[in-house]
Amino acid sequence: MKTLESSSELELLQQKVAALEARDAALEARMAQLSPRLEPTASGSDFASVTDRRGMMKKIAGLAVGVAAAGLLKPSRALASDGDPLTFGSITTGTGGNNQTSAARFAYTGGATDGALFVFEDGTKYKPADIFSVVLAGLAASGPAGAFNGVLGLSEAEGGIGVIGAADSGSGVGGEFSGGRAALALLPYLAVADPNAGVTNSQVGDVYCDSSSGLWYKAGGSVPYCRLADSTTAGALTAFASSSRFVNTITGSGNTYAGQHLNGGATATYQIGGVTVSGNKVPLNARAIIGRIADPNPAGPGGNILVGAANPPVGGVIAIVAGAPQNSSFISALDATGKLYVKNTSASNSTDIIIDIQGYYL
Repeated sequence: MKTLESSSELELLQQKVAALEARDAALEARMAQLSPRLEPTASGSDFASVTDRRGMMKKIAGLAVGVAAAGLLKPSRALASDGDPLTFGSITTGTGGNNQTSAARFAYTGGATDGALFVFEDGTKYKPADIFSVVLAGLAASGPAGAFNGVLGLSEAEGGIGVIGAADSGSGVGGEFSGGRAALALLPYLAVADPNAGVTNSQVGDVYCDSSSGLWYKAGGSVPYCRLADSTTAGALTAFASSSRFVNTITGSGNTYAGQHLNGGATATYQIGGVTVSGNKVPLNARAIIGRIADPNPAGPGGNILVGAANPPVGGVIAIVAGAPQNSSFISALDATGKLYVKNTSASNSTDIIIDIQGYYL
């Protein structure tokens, strides 16, 4: 049986079936009028078989319509020919120069593992070299950076979603992304500075990019969105298996800063980023460090030890007590060159400084 090639042929077949049904209905009505003058006939005669004939015609027509629909939904051709274009709603396209309404090309590839409808930016390719098992695929031809996109989803409605990916099995994932530059890029389009003060209709699990390209995650609670990162925050902590002594100003310690006592009112500069001690390295681009600081032999009372990424630092960690060494844990940012600044605010008394690093943040 021939497969119908367009929705117009299907409609024509349906119109013919309707006309036949109307004709048989009129014939059946006329037979009812004549029935008092007609004797019942044997099964299989012309008069007795009218309703049987109508039922058979319906069955045949229904079968034809079903086959036609199947042919329209599952094209057997890899690509339409010039004289036989495929029709997808209002978009009609053929091969090569017979592309009538769009710059895109359509192709259906059959097969158990790669059956898909492909939409291409131009006609140079009709099947990617590395194909996934998909239902619908978009391929953009290579060109200037950012010039072409494979698939675009856009919703103009409030609360709408441009693209939805869902997996119907427990082991599946809703979406998977890969790329040479980044797996996923979030843009601050129509974003506010703080999603807790301006974003409505959000749900737990949303990831939000604010107007300054900061990243937020909605976990729920009284303050639903938690800030994950922006240009001012440090990233994940890399903790050392054991701490390393990056600074020791005690004379004879063998440390890089041995003998460089911190006098009252002075600020010392210690290079932490890019330095390796006992196998533990703090990268040059580390945003911050975690560790402990001590003044092992303070000369006199008064003042504080301040630590920070600015010169002079403003964050106090130890109150100086004469003859009573102090120590304290601290977390401090590093400056852009990986330096840490430590100041002794005592008027005149000096002390030594010891700094053990336990990890860093990128």
